[in-house]
Amino acid sequence: MISLFAIVLLLSQPAPSSLDQIRADSNLEHRAKSAIEFATQAERNAEADYSKGDLAATSADLKTMESAVEVARDAFNQTGKTPQRHAGPYKTAELRTQEMLIRLNDLERRMDADERHVIEGPRAKVQEIHDAWFDGIMGKKR
Repeated sequence: MISLFAIVLLLSQPAPSSLDQIRADSNLEHRAKSAIEFATQAERNAEADYSKGDLAATSADLKTMESAVEVARDAFNQTGKTPQRHAGPYKTAELRTQEMLIRLNDLERRMDADERHVIEGPRAKVQEIHDAWFDGIMGKKR
């Protein structure tokens, strides 16, 4: 019964509401995981804002997503752990960014040609970080 109570408490903790709260987390792996979750939510918000026709909010959400993925990358770098030797957290982040990239490509296809400039930079940065994590996990041992 106690373990069920602990699980309920863990699940009921509120998600960080800003990148500043995430940056303040002293546990670097937890910071990275929270940043990826935050980025995923920002990407979904961008999709919703685009569906409403609000290109300015879409652009802001995409920049927030990009910043959150960068926070995750920086947190992983600060741990001093390599993706090949400690693949678990990196693999989770790599898979989440892969899903994010699929959704970003779908969003780009829905956009008019003159609107796509807002997605190009953030998508390229997420792709770059995703590729680095993937290469780190799958690369040759040195």
